[in-house]
Amino acid sequence: MINKRSIFKELWRLQLDNYKKDLFNLFSGWIITLITLVVWLSFKDTSESAGLKQDNFVLASAIGVSCIRNCLFNFIRTIHDFKNKDFFNRLFSTKISKRFVFTLMILFNQVANLIVTILFFCVGMLYKDQRIKVADVNWLMFSIGYILLIIMCNLMAFIIAFTQKKLEWALVLGNITYFGAIFLLGLGIPYTTLSTVPWLMKLTFIIPQRYILNIMQAGWIDSPDFTIPNHDTGFGYNENAWIPYVTSVVWILFLALLLAFISVRAFEYENRKYKKYANRNKHLGIIYSIKRTQNLEELNNIISVNKSMNKSVKELTLELRELRKEGWLWNVWDKFKTKGKKKS
Repeated sequence: MINKRSIFKELWRLQLDNYKKDLFNLFSGWIITLITLVVWLSFKDTSESAGLKQDNFVLASAIGVSCIRNCLFNFIRTIHDFKNKDFFNRLFSTKISKRFVFTLMILFNQVANLIVTILFFCVGMLYKDQRIKVADVNWLMFSIGYILLIIMCNLMAFIIAFTQKKLEWALVLGNITYFGAIFLLGLGIPYTTLSTVPWLMKLTFIIPQRYILNIMQAGWIDSPDFTIPNHDTGFGYNENAWIPYVTSVVWILFLALLLAFISVRAFEYENRKYKKYANRNKHLGIIYSIKRTQNLEELNNIISVNKSMNKSVKELTLELRELRKEGWLWNVWDKFKTKGKKKS
């Protein structure tokens, strides 16, 4: 019987080792986000005098961007590393379910994400103005956005990791999403500044994470109608508060369906290639049985069954004749012994 506790420990150890392998690359994203946040909070007066007005939800933006970094970019690296080392195929050839393995991977990713979120929140609470603002946060809106962002980023990470053969290209896509979020979704460049460039503001609507980050940002300033105080255009929804929620859910459903399609192609390929044979059910049954053998004896039994199934009619007929001959010889021998006993 497979010990799930030992698998749990081993998977967590492997993921932790994966994080440790390239600490600079993994944490450089968080450091960039953290530095950007600290600069905005520390030099608020200087930036305003220079014509750049900080968004009231800059801490929410930083938390959201760090979530994108961890749940998308870092998760891509882990998944792709496991895939390239044939870890998934070897693991799924046992009785371990895919759902159990992927759940553990997501759980580890979310523990790391929660640690980073707490770190950013604590840094924000070092500033008096942020301690005042946190009292007005709409935690329901913020939490909904936070959870939706996690789901979306994890889905995108799986899709990118399973569709890109080279890690470099997978990380390029992850970095585009991450740095796009930094500069276009309210952290590096405030929305008050973005709104002065209409075409750039419209361009941000093609970014899937925009809508979910806006839910988090609006929740941080308790603005259910998605307006920004002292700002004419707000988040650009013209007070149509349903747009970010519906769009976010549609994006997540689309990504979930796409991932389901990709997963079937990725993990059912080995079985699917046997379906071109006439006796595909027989082949699939044997493969299924071999994968789930527990010891050498079970494997030998399956091999013997397979050999007998693959024998032709001619071979079986010859074996039957041999058995009949053996049976006839035994009958003659029995009769001979019986006659001998009668004579004696």
